[in-house]
Amino acid sequence: MSFRGLSLSDTMVKALDKLGYHEPSAVQSTVIPKALRGISLLAQSETGSGKTHAYLIPILERTDYNLNRVQAIVVSPTRELARQTFDFARQFEPFFPKLHVRLYSSETETSQNEQGSKVPPQIIVGTPGRLKDLLVDKHLFTLQNVRTIVLDEADMLLDMGFFPDVEALLASLEEPQIMVFSATLRQNLKDELTKFVRSGFEWESDKTETASTVRHHFIDIRHVGDVAAVTQFLRLRNPYLCIVFASTVKAVDALYAGLKANGIDAIYFSGSLDDRSRRKVIRAIRANHNSVIVASDLLSRGIDIPDVTDVISVDLPSDLDFYYHRAGRTGRFGKDGDSWIFYNADHTREAKRLLEENKKDKFDFYTLKKDGLKPDPVGLLPKEKLTKKRELPEAEQKEILIAKARSNPKHIEPMHKKKRQFAIEKVKRKYRRKAIQKSVRKELEAQYREKARALNEKADKHHN
Repeated sequence: MSFRGLSLSDTMVKALDKLGYHEPSAVQSTVIPKALRGISLLAQSETGSGKTHAYLIPILERTDYNLNRVQAIVVSPTRELARQTFDFARQFEPFFPKLHVRLYSSETETSQNEQGSKVPPQIIVGTPGRLKDLLVDKHLFTLQNVRTIVLDEADMLLDMGFFPDVEALLASLEEPQIMVFSATLRQNLKDELTKFVRSGFEWESDKTETASTVRHHFIDIRHVGDVAAVTQFLRLRNPYLCIVFASTVKAVDALYAGLKANGIDAIYFSGSLDDRSRRKVIRAIRANHNSVIVASDLLSRGIDIPDVTDVISVDLPSDLDFYYHRAGRTGRFGKDGDSWIFYNADHTREAKRLLEENKKDKFDFYTLKKDGLKPDPVGLLPKEKLTKKRELPEAEQKEILIAKARSNPKHIEPMHKKKRQFAIEKVKRKYRRKAIQKSVRKELEAQYREKARALNEKADKHHN
């Protein structure tokens, strides 16, 4: 389907084509026709799916450009997301000359915008606290013409405690169209939304939060420290653009300092940065000034970072949803990507929980060694060294390792040594049978060749 098939205006179709958007994504194809009719909706959309344009396009199509009144509000949970949406909306200004968009997300921007607010914008993008302060508490603009409000990344709005501000905004509007977009639709979010969203349409993506083009890997770093392991991995892998995630600001600080000390040209991003520094870092990231980004989970949601090839999680977050948000930074818009999870044999609880909860994605296992990444056939099972009395084929070695690991009890059990020995012997018998069968096949092949040679000689004598 093309954008023209979604009943958009010629101006919008031409604008999208000029901006490089030629075919709608799944969420756009589903949401835009409903949104154009003013239907309130709740949409689950994985990161990188094109959801921003899924709500911006209908808003722009339904805006009355001859009316200098606020007609749509987009609520974003972070300043970075608000700025990104604002920048996307401004791309359409050359095609809609009367379009006026305003951003309210920080103290500086608020001060500047209050001074220049004689002409009300038609579309406002901002963070919840700033929007409540200006639009509800200070009544900066009349809101009686607002037709649409968008709650972007609604699960983040809830998790970060912004729903009281959102409710204050909604209470000041007269039955607007409400569009809610979220990477996850947990029950607590649905319960909160039902207070004020009477959705005429609910669409849930048939994908997880991470695209199917992302490959998932566990790496046993064998008790090497995080800094040393990440440094070694980066030098082995040499990624085009890699984000290294840690769950705490303290861990992010330590990783960044360690990588810089090891000569890795990394850039740093976390919530501890002030507004000016965060904007500067985002600009540097999008300009590809560095090939390694060390970040907290603040960077895992929504912010569009093109061409991320690899994501490293030096730990797993307690809320595993954030793992999928991390992994979703790569594999965007149909591109391939790799997500690497570091662990060691003493810390496997969160890794096991991820495997238990995720039945869709395939995870493979590696061990980080000095000479590179080596496939790990045992994975999260307990590991034991293989004592070799004779040189065994690689496949047999792997099966013996797995047999040992699987028969290793969590608690002391009677006869466990004999059970383990039986498991090992079972593998060895299997390969002895294979060796015997191979020997028999060779003997038979030799007999057939000898028989064929004798027949050929007999035939030659007969012709002579």
